[in-house]
Amino acid sequence: MGLWNRISRQLSSPQGLGGRIIAMGMNRGNEGITANAIEQLGLVPNQRVLEVAFGGGASVRVLLDRDVKVTGIDQSADMVAAANKGFREEISSGRLDVVEGDVNRMPFADNSFDRAMAVNVIYFLSDLGPALTELSRVLAPGGRLVIAIRDSAVMQKVDPEVFTIRSADEVRSALERAGFTDVGVMSPAEKKLHLITGTAPPDYGY
Repeated sequence: MGLWNRISRQLSSPQGLGGRIIAMGMNRGNEGITANAIEQLGLVPNQRVLEVAFGGGASVRVLLDRDVKVTGIDQSADMVAAANKGFREEISSGRLDVVEGDVNRMPFADNSFDRAMAVNVIYFLSDLGPALTELSRVLAPGGRLVIAIRDSAVMQKVDPEVFTIRSADEVRSALERAGFTDVGVMSPAEKKLHLITGTAPPDYGY
């Protein structure tokens, strides 16, 4: 297993000491893209917000500062354990829940959230359809989803065995196929990152 493969796998699901180091790096490296994504959520106090793959947890802190109820889901048991330790007070007060789980099969009831965000996550999904269907299910009708990705031009060193790189237009099309409406793409930072947004359908019924 080569160096970039090992790094790519840690980025996908941080584990152990190396994962903790990677998570700290992600917290720093994702600060700008996360701020952009949160702004696009259009938050108001007391909304229920889901973050998919919260990793090192820096984004959780920013969301909590917006006076919303936060739920984080991550497939890494180590990241969930670290969040349970680092956010003990917020969890005990009911402002935050963190769970270990798969975005393709989330343990949440229909219409559980008003907003959802996924920052630098969809690279690790070989098929966007199931995840977007799940996000549509757990979002309340009219709920807003923000997906943030980096442009493919700045994603050249990652391992293609782990990362699936998609253009913003590909993600937009996938959102539309999943039933999201008002789908749009914004590309700040000289188009080095993309924010793809969509609104959950008025009625979810399959």
